[in-house]
Amino acid sequence: MPPTPAARTVLRDVATRWTPALAKAGWTPVSDYFLDSYTKLTPPLSNGEAMLVIHLMRHKWDDAPPFPGFKTLAGRMGVTATSVRNLARSLELKGYLKRHKRVGTTNHFELSPLFRALERLQAYETGQRGEPLGATGNRVAIEAEEVPF
Repeated sequence: MPPTPAARTVLRDVATRWTPALAKAGWTPVSDYFLDSYTKLTPPLSNGEAMLVIHLMRHKWDDAPPFPGFKTLAGRMGVTATSVRNLARSLELKGYLKRHKRVGTTNHFELSPLFRALERLQAYETGQRGEPLGATGNRVAIEAEEVPF
């Protein structure tokens, strides 16, 4: 019998996936489910709103809301601070973000409404729950051939 090949050790760290130099500059964990599903939500996130969420996640280190400034986010996203405010306002109106405004310092950005909407969609798609719910938790009508997330 031929010898079995030695098990190959696969490194799945960030430096292997990108490059050591790029990983050294930092990295942000993003849920694959978020990337695959943000356009399936009702209402769906735009690409700009999704990019804002990713940039907010860059500042989320635990279960506390991140609190980067609009100017910081704008500089990193390559847009104006007004554009970032408009994206945040849109996410608020859709029910996916709660901004806790603070005087003299940056806002807290609460993303738990988005996380709950994604979890409801995931549960619906995997058959763990009945009807899908929108961002506000209200029942959403389902058309015959479409899932409204």
